[in-house]
Amino acid sequence: MKRVLIVEDQRMPREHMERILSDSGNYALAASVNGADIAFAICQQQPVDLILMDVCTSGNKDGITAAAEIKGAFPNIKIIIVTSMVEVSYLDRARAANVDSFWYKDISPETLIEVIDRTMAGEHLFPGEKPKVKLGLAESTDLTAKEIEVLRLVCDGLEYKEIARTLNIAERTAKYHVSNILSKTGYANKTRLAIAVTNKKFIIPSIPEDKEFNASE
Repeated sequence: MKRVLIVEDQRMPREHMERILSDSGNYALAASVNGADIAFAICQQQPVDLILMDVCTSGNKDGITAAAEIKGAFPNIKIIIVTSMVEVSYLDRARAANVDSFWYKDISPETLIEVIDRTMAGEHLFPGEKPKVKLGLAESTDLTAKEIEVLRLVCDGLEYKEIARTLNIAERTAKYHVSNILSKTGYANKTRLAIAVTNKKFIIPSIPEDKEFNASE
């Protein structure tokens, strides 16, 4: 049987994946953990054939960063990124990390066991395009890369001066980008915008520099 490591910080999804593996009859559970930061150590300690890796986990490392490190040391281990977060950078980062497949929990047409089986057979399954999320009057794809960058900091709760300092731009430029986002989406202010975006799982707060895998940036 192929040995599978599950990295998922939410109990119900983790137990669901465990049941899928158990019911399949083809896979054995190597370990089931809630933090990507310990996945590398598990791969050093025991045989692992496949990792189901969530992006947002407990600990000090996100799943794509951990996947890149594991692929560098153990290229034969298959890795499937599993996420419910519709974050626009994930697909590019996952490809740059050399993961084998990518599965959205809520919107992928394939079932998880189908993705597992096909990945273990040598296929690489990725969504054909980045998913679109309706943000007020706009779709997520209507926002520019810089607007997404600003929006991430808005969701972090940063004020205009802090956004400007973080991105090394003028404060008026930060206000300009936020104004454009509000105009496109139709939200009254950046607080309502941040709440709406977070509720839709479109974007997450930014990853600290020491945790981010930047090969695709």
